[in-house]
Amino acid sequence: MKQKLAKFTEFAENLFPHEVYYLSRIENFQTPENKGIFEVILYNLDHRADPRAFDESIDKRKYSNLKKWIDEKLNEADVDHQLRVIQELEAKVLLDQVDKRTENEIQKWLQRGVPSHYYFRKIYELAQHYEHFLLIRLRENAGAKVGAYLDQYRANFEYAQEVFNKLQQATSDIISEYRNRSETHLGWEDFLTRVVYSENIDGMNQYSAFIRLSLLYSNRGDYHKLEGLYNYIDDRFVEGRYYSKRILANYYANRLLYTSRFNSLDEAEQFGYLSIKYKNADYLFYLTNLAAVLIRQGKSERALGLLREAFPEMRQTNSLHNKVGFIAFYIKCMVDIGRVKEAEAFADSYLKAYPKQVMNGRWHLFFVAYFRSLMIQEKYGRLLYLDHHFKIESLDRANRSSHSYLPTISWYISIARFVEHGGDPDSLIADMKSALRGVELSGKRAERVKRIYDELIEVAPQVLKKGKSAIFDEVLEV
Repeated sequence: MKQKLAKFTEFAENLFPHEVYYLSRIENFQTPENKGIFEVILYNLDHRADPRAFDESIDKRKYSNLKKWIDEKLNEADVDHQLRVIQELEAKVLLDQVDKRTENEIQKWLQRGVPSHYYFRKIYELAQHYEHFLLIRLRENAGAKVGAYLDQYRANFEYAQEVFNKLQQATSDIISEYRNRSETHLGWEDFLTRVVYSENIDGMNQYSAFIRLSLLYSNRGDYHKLEGLYNYIDDRFVEGRYYSKRILANYYANRLLYTSRFNSLDEAEQFGYLSIKYKNADYLFYLTNLAAVLIRQGKSERALGLLREAFPEMRQTNSLHNKVGFIAFYIKCMVDIGRVKEAEAFADSYLKAYPKQVMNGRWHLFFVAYFRSLMIQEKYGRLLYLDHHFKIESLDRANRSSHSYLPTISWYISIARFVEHGGDPDSLIADMKSALRGVELSGKRAERVKRIYDELIEVAPQVLKKGKSAIFDEVLEV
């Protein structure tokens, strides 16, 4: 039987949470029917497991009109839509296709183009082109009005341009810090903080600064500052300051990273599913991060299904970071559900076909998954061959200063060497303990390290059971 109000129910379910929160701030419904419908939308947002049905006794035209109102208000607030309009106007000016209607539209944008507007810099550039258009046609009076706008906000525009250029350098330094696991922050925190919390900077610069500051804090493991940062940006989204589906999807993807590092995996999963509701160029990255969260929750079968569906996107992407991450999690999922031989074969064929892709991308993630498949099958010689051929142990040692470092690869190699070639049990324990030096063992992170160790006990039970307390030095409860 066809469900009544099925289309509206689907429409409401597909709204992003911050779209609903923003609409709740601006709504001024005069009829009890509209209020009642919107209250159900709000309720269901916070009660996904037990949603309320919409009232079928209300005239369907009320639902149709409310849907139209929602679409209109979101479209008005959508900064991506606004950018397309601004660019169309700019193209008309540059192509000498300006009519009266175009001029009226430009005037409206100059009224909206305050320094805090998301695309203030684009509006200012539109005004510059428009002034040229007017003056060369001897329209000094109209040109004077545009010139007044340009004079009023010239300093703001120049500052916004300066911020944009500095953000490019900040990005380069922060990404270098991320890749090299270094601690040289070069003073970017103060600059980025000023931009994020400024009330008089364009939203595009502000959101860009937020992304970079978030990555900087993540590199450091400074999660308390991350919490305050996300709370602030969350409130700006409720105000509709940066609204577009593209930006919200990006925000939810970043919230997944933040919440998963805080080990709130259920919440991270919710943000992950939100992030993949809107497909864009970063869809594969968002999906892979969701898969990682599902795997940590023991939902590898579900993660594998999502990854399988996204194989076309994986083949099309030019991002090595995304591609190798996707492949690594695909291998890990197969291992988790017991398809270990298939996982090994897939990893081996991919590595043979694309060795440079793997080694220039997320090699650590790839080899953690690949080595685990070999450890389970007791193929220690093959593991040691790969370690020697690709110099994995040296790369892993260089990684130990990272805040996110786990001793997984180091332990795999040490135990494989011990079993394959024999050796001194005390030396094995010393090597494994050395790999833990500098690793912060607390909370869920400590549990993850313990699970890795417990899984390896089966390989060399006598040595590892006996050496457990010595390795962890009472840092973990054993």
